[in-house]
Amino acid sequence: MTDDKKNVVAFAQPSKQTTPFRHGQPLSEEVMDMFLPELYNEFVSFIVERVGGVYRPLLKEFVEDHYPPEDKRLILELNLFWWRVLYDVSENENVSFVEDFCLNYKQDLKQTPLTKAWLEEWEKAVPKIYYIGHKFGANAFVAVDMETEESVEVIMIDGKMKEPEKGSIAVGTLIPMGNALYFPVTSFYCFDPEVSKEMARPLMYHYEKHIEQSLGLEGFVRVLSIALQIERMILEKDTPSSPS
Repeated sequence: MTDDKKNVVAFAQPSKQTTPFRHGQPLSEEVMDMFLPELYNEFVSFIVERVGGVYRPLLKEFVEDHYPPEDKRLILELNLFWWRVLYDVSENENVSFVEDFCLNYKQDLKQTPLTKAWLEEWEKAVPKIYYIGHKFGANAFVAVDMETEESVEVIMIDGKMKEPEKGSIAVGTLIPMGNALYFPVTSFYCFDPEVSKEMARPLMYHYEKHIEQSLGLEGFVRVLSIALQIERMILEKDTPSSPS
């Protein structure tokens, strides 16, 4: 275990297995209202309070090394934060934010076993790169996993999050919300549609190469680094030079 992991929080041991959360199963409006937004906000705040300060210096260094557009720096950092959270969970079986959260909210969660099953889906989530397809509602669209070519239907539950444009490539981490629908845990890092057109082919080459050579989450961050470098080269090429 790294020093970072030791200093984060004293994680609890796994408890009894819960009933699996079924992604395609319809959920009642009452249950949905319980999950979103109250539980979502509580769980996100819980994780950020515990590890935000530990992770942020490393994440800021990654962001600064890749020179993303100024207005997208924070969004990139937030997506990297969730990548790091999930990476630590996957690397160390004793690290479970869900178990720690449930201990803090034990009395409330006893009454709703489905809640714990839903929270456990967060620790199974994987950050991915998506192609954004057609819209099917005011705040809903299809996203295609660029690695597997599988499609998922995404709902933007938070009005503060900017919806990615159709035809763009976007980076995000999706959480199931029942009814075969998903929502992003934080805003997508989006590449402009015109940039996306130019980067799609070289990005797929590197995606296949690095995902094959590296284990999932490590391969993802390598591909993200390449995508950001490609974005920067395209933007610099398209930016007129200042007159001397």
